[in-house]
Amino acid sequence: MQLKKLVELKSRFVAREVDNELILVPLTNNVAQMSELFTLNETAKFIWENATDTMTIPEMEDLMTDTFNIDAATAGKDIIAFLKNIENLLKKS
Repeated sequence: MQLKKLVELKSRFVAREVDNELILVPLTNNVAQMSELFTLNETAKFIWENATDTMTIPEMEDLMTDTFNIDAATAGKDIIAFLKNIENLLKKS
């Protein structure tokens, strides 16, 4: 999955911030599926909030390395893992 696809999928979730985490609730036919809440940690929240339809994974890596003081390889792994997790969540809902 690319970041552009993530941006398109955001409309299928309601997102609410609680402390430093972001809670996602999937929507089905505009109805919240309260039995399926997903909590995003700080890294996943950052990716979710900063993804744009024009951003590439290398651009997100750069943004993450600047923000979290991590190397590009770690940022890349985190981004790919998050995108795979979101993709798997969508298969379940």
